[in-house]
Amino acid sequence: MHSSTLRDSDFEMIARGHPVALAEYFGGFTNTKRLGLLAPNRLEGVGTVNLVMAHATAFYNTYRATGEDFFAYPDYFTFQSRTPKAAYGMFDIWPAHKDVLVGTDAAERLDAITDRAVNILLVPDGPPAPHEYQRQQVAAAERLIETCYAYSATGAVADPDLIIRCPADPLAAWCQSVCDSVPDGGRREGWHGQGPVLEQSFRRISRQDALARLA
Repeated sequence: MHSSTLRDSDFEMIARGHPVALAEYFGGFTNTKRLGLLAPNRLEGVGTVNLVMAHATAFYNTYRATGEDFFAYPDYFTFQSRTPKAAYGMFDIWPAHKDVLVGTDAAERLDAITDRAVNILLVPDGPPAPHEYQRQQVAAAERLIETCYAYSATGAVADPDLIIRCPADPLAAWCQSVCDSVPDGGRREGWHGQGPVLEQSFRRISRQDALARLA
């Protein structure tokens, strides 16, 4: 819940080439939206920190709008296929059971995603590898998954339609904490010495394209 200290002013968002305020981009957002981050190799998910934190800020804004005290964490999840799992608690993906261990099979990954009623799905960019899902799996995905993004571990995707800039302090440290949570995480120099702003880009993709990137 530490990320509840972030505010709309911490985010510079450019959607389809045009600046947009966080409140406008997330118009109609509710605190029941569920986000799923597929990070099969554990650490590539740090390439989504700006996008996850933007969603978390929109989540906390729904509570702040009531003017009442609150203690809540968003229902956000990571899906990882290596052990030990990386801990994404500094992304407010917490408690630890929200870092979910899944296999390498696309159908198994989709079941884990829909079993948690994920509405917003973040998948690593790359060549699609279409999978033949069962009809009930496709139906569940169509019912639940509303918005999908492709991301890169480097923080930069080809042909982006969403760019988010945020203060590198403290987000870079939060990314490093994810790496520090596994023995071979190392130090990611891309977050250090780049100046005060951390920029990441994303590409909106269709549900069908997202499902083709689960393998």
